[in-house]
Amino acid sequence: MTTKSAILILTQNTSEKRIYLKNCLYFLFKNFNAKYKYPVIILHEGDYTDYFQEEIIKSVRDECRSCIKFKELDKNDFKTPEYVDKDKMTKSIELQPVPYWRNESYRNMCNFWLSHFTKYISEYEYVMRLDDDSIIEENINLDLFEIMKERELNYLSNLVHIDCGICNYEMKEFFEKEYADKKDIIKELFVNSKLNSDNNNKIYDNFKKLYSIINNKEYEKKEIDIDSPIMYYNNFFITKTAFWGCEEVKNIIDKICKSGNIFYYRWGDAPLHTIIATLYDKNKISKCAFKYSKRLQREAFKDANGNLHSFMPGTYDNNSCITYKKAM
Repeated sequence: MTTKSAILILTQNTSEKRIYLKNCLYFLFKNFNAKYKYPVIILHEGDYTDYFQEEIIKSVRDECRSCIKFKELDKNDFKTPEYVDKDKMTKSIELQPVPYWRNESYRNMCNFWLSHFTKYISEYEYVMRLDDDSIIEENINLDLFEIMKERELNYLSNLVHIDCGICNYEMKEFFEKEYADKKDIIKELFVNSKLNSDNNNKIYDNFKKLYSIINNKEYEKKEIDIDSPIMYYNNFFITKTAFWGCEEVKNIIDKICKSGNIFYYRWGDAPLHTIIATLYDKNKISKCAFKYSKRLQREAFKDANGNLHSFMPGTYDNNSCITYKKAM
């Protein structure tokens, strides 16, 4: 271990999430960190007592237990900001126009990984994020932090994914306004589609209701332009800490937050990370392909209305997640 680096895992102390966290840690150490022994910082909201911390630590093999550290978050990190119109947000969430619209807590999580996580990484040169239900499914023989340093990268992730255009509605227009000189790059980061009452009447009607809630006026066009962001699936990423301290990056994050669209729509931290890092320097963002999965690709997913959805592959000879290989 030559770089000053760490691995961050954000979690909550519930019986279900403790099981996921133990699995995550098992495969993290087995397939990567038993060799390098980078500190693993488990971020929580104060619900991990000494007893439960000991349970997690003792669930890790003895040679790696000293790597585990727990850090309690600031109380305001998961509090909806004052600038957000709570009534507008609540009505938007209640509408649930698409299955992955999620809730207020999920929006605060997105806001955390955009606005607050940097408070916990100042002493490190690079940090990795890994979600508590993420599994590294194969052995990684390279020190990914050293690769970041050697290639002078700002951001490294794994899976390429297209996020929901309704959840991220008006994101493209926002960045085109803020980066008028980079519209060609922004265009490459979105996939356009058309939505009308003929191709999906239910979602079309829900979108019009949503637009009315958020903008306090009716949507007048018969056809809706949906721009879906192409993103790195950031349940795993590694980033250079100094990147987030750049004035340009801090300024655009402040404008994103003040727009309220993380809470009114459901602007995701993953597409926001991808776009910000690409616009800052597209030559310093890259991808490392390895077998990796999230709970979403291993289990049925229940939406806020209790409906079940399945996004896993159809057969067992496919990886839980599809990766697109790019030479390191």
